[in-house]
Formats: sequence, structure tokens, C-alpha cells
Amino acid sequence: MRKRVFSALLLAAGLSLVLFGALTALLLEVTGKQLLLMGVVLVVSATISTLFVRKIGLRLLGELKEPLKTAEKALDHIAAGEVYAVDWSKTEGEYLSLFQAIERLEGRIHSLTSERDKVNLILDCMDEGVVLLDEHTELLASNRAARKLFHMPEDAENTEITDYIRSRRLTEAINLLQRKKESVVLDMEHPRRKGRSLRFFLSPVTGQKYQGQQVGMSILISDVTELKRAEGIRSEFTANVSHELKTPLTSIKGFTDMLASGMVGSAEDQKRFLTMIGVEVDRLIDLINDILKLSELESVAIEQCEESSDVLNAANEVSAFLDPVAKKAGVAVSVSGEHVNAAIPLDRLKELLLNLMENGIKYNEPGGSVKASLETEEDFVRITVSDTGIGIPEESQSRVFERFYRVEKGRARKNGGTGLGLAIVKHIVVLYGGRMALQSELGKGSVFTVRLPRAS
Repeated sequence: MRKRVFSALLLAAGLSLVLFGALTALLLEVTGKQLLLMGVVLVVSATISTLFVRKIGLRLLGELKEPLKTAEKALDHIAAGEVYAVDWSKTEGEYLSLFQAIERLEGRIHSLTSERDKVNLILDCMDEGVVLLDEHTELLASNRAARKLFHMPEDAENTEITDYIRSRRLTEAINLLQRKKESVVLDMEHPRRKGRSLRFFLSPVTGQKYQGQQVGMSILISDVTELKRAEGIRSEFTANVSHELKTPLTSIKGFTDMLASGMVGSAEDQKRFLTMIGVEVDRLIDLINDILKLSELESVAIEQCEESSDVLNAANEVSAFLDPVAKKAGVAVSVSGEHVNAAIPLDRLKELLLNLMENGIKYNEPGGSVKASLETEEDFVRITVSDTGIGIPEESQSRVFERFYRVEKGRARKNGGTGLGLAIVKHIVVLYGGRMALQSELGKGSVFTVRLPRAS
């Protein structure tokens, strides 16, 4: 480009010198009226030279501006976040370096934009809320979960986080972090939604900027409601197990102490005490077996069961097994339905039916009945176990599937129940992709309905 400009200017200067030389030669040979004519010619020549030089200059200026316009257009597209391919293959000199620099800049900006979009996508897909605060505890950024959790607008930047989370404990935790520059973990109830528990992880941030502003701290917010509930259930389960184990062990200890001390003299009384010890030992064995079954059910995960069982055959086998107990209690047990296979192992199916039908016998009255009926519902097998027993109060119906929950504790212990039977049934049904429902009326009986997937 420089060579072309220099050549054009040199040409214009040469033409001017030629014209000037020609006119000078003519002036030396003429006088008088011809001198005036020569002056006009000189002016005309100068004008022509000027116009020629101007035309060449404008043309060259246009050639100079064209690459700059292309560069400007490319930069506008880059600033708007768009891809703009610059054809610099025919460019040379300084503009070649300019276009190469623009291309590198575009690649760098595109890489940073992709990385930013990736991070934003990850943050917005998180279940946990993430909040960035500046050094003055004003909001710099937040992800979708945090905004949803506390009803924050997307343009909530440069506002105080306490405007959306009104909590004295959170304010104290933020102040503590600012003073000590140490991480703080805070558990608290949701300020707007009762019954929800939140855990805040507050961490100091140093030497990092977000959109040009200094980051002071980050806050990770997790909904730990289910975790707290699980911890409560586990703690309650431990307490209940301890209590359930302690009761028969205390009885056994009392009986053995009395036998060892000689307080029980007659052989008949000794036999009676030994029988009671045997009953308590049986209770312990049943309890431990149920705990092990429940633990096994909670520790496995089955996505699809390849085994299948004939539900009618299983129900008839369970009915035959319970027949002596039913006759002793004066309760009639019957099974009806068609042969249909459910996608569940036979031992699990029997365990389910045994708990439901045995409960129907235990919590019944002499002359009552327990009926197990089987029906097909599209992709499910419906098992209905109904009884004419004492029924379950409405306030207890939502809790009977909890571990160790008993409606009538005295009767349950007398009948030898461990309080884990319905919990085991529920876990089996859920484990094999089924559903369960309960209908009961106090003094009239209960109806348990189980739907299990049909075997293909």
C-alpha cells in the first residue's frame, strides 16, 4: 500500500514539473500579448495538476478506508457476541497484522463466552442455591435455585441479601465471616416456608473479581429438609430398637434372677418361668429378624425385577400356613381370584402377604374374617386384603407404615407384634415399583390395597 501511494504522488509531481518546465521555456521565447496567454495556460495547467492529484488522493484514500471499515464491522460483530469471518487473504502490510489481531481477539472472546455460558448453565442446573456477595455484602450474582428459593428477581444485583432473607442469624453469620475471614456453616428454618430446613455454607473469597467488582464471599444454600427428616427417623429408630430390645431382656433377666435365687421352688413354677423366658426369647428373635429384613430392604435397589411369582398360589400357601393361628383366634381366612404373575420374587411376595393377612387375624374379633382377593388391572396386579377387625383411627392411618408404630401398644405386644410388619410391606411394595393404599373405619375393619407390576 505504501508503494502505491508513493508511486502516485511521484507521478503527480512529475507531471507538474513537466508542465512547469514547458511553460518556462515558452515564457523565455515570447513577450507582450503572448505573455498573458501563457499565464492563463499556466493557471489551467496548475488546476489540471491539482485536480489530477486530488482524484488520485481520493481514490487512494478510499482504498485506505475500505480495510478500516471491514475492521470496524468485524469489531462491531464481535462486540455483539456474533461470529464474523474476515477475509484477509488479499491483505498486506499493516492491515494484515490488524486483521490477524482481530481474528485472535475474536477467538479469545468466543472461548471466554463459551466458558462463561458453560459455568452459568452448570450453576442454573444445580439444586443448591449459589450467591456471590461483594465486600459490602451486596449481591453480585445468584443462580436460578437461589432466586427461586428466596423469590429474588434476576436484576437483584447491588442490593442487600438481607432484603430477601430476613434472618438475624444469617446477618450474624455474615458479620462473623467478615471479622474472622473463616468459613461458617449455618442451619436454619426457611424464613418464608415453614417446615423446610436450610443449610448455609458461607466462605470468604479473596483476590477474585466478578464483572470488575471485588468478590467478598460466596454462599451455598442447600435444602436439607429430607436429610433432617432422615436423621430424625434414624434417631427415632435407634431409640425404638433400644427400647424394644430392652423390654424382653429385662423380663428375661428378672425371670433368671428369680430362678437363680431359689425364690421359685416348685417344679411347676420353674417350668412356667422357663416358658415365659422362651416367649421373650422368641420375641427377641422375631424382632431381630424383622430388623434384619427391613435393613436388607433399605440397602438394595432393584430397577427391574426379572423374577415373577403366581400371586394366587402364594396367597393360598400363606393362608394354609396361618390356618392354625386363624382357627385359634376364631377368624375365617379365604383367598379368591385368578392365577396371575407379578414381577416380584416369591419370598418377597409371601412376606408381604404374610404380614397383611397375619395382622388381619391379630387385630380381629372372634367370628371375624380375613379375605385376600386378586384382580388384574392393565399392567398391574391388584391384591386386596380386607378384615372385619377393630379398624384403625383416622389420625393413625398415615402413621401405621412407620417403623415401631402401634395403634394399640398393649394389644400389639400381647399378640407378639414387633411394630415392623407394615413398614416391611411398604418397603417391599416401593422396592418393586408398586403402590399401596389403606381404607379403614374404627370398629368395622380395614382394607389394604397393593398394586404390583404384572410380569411380562
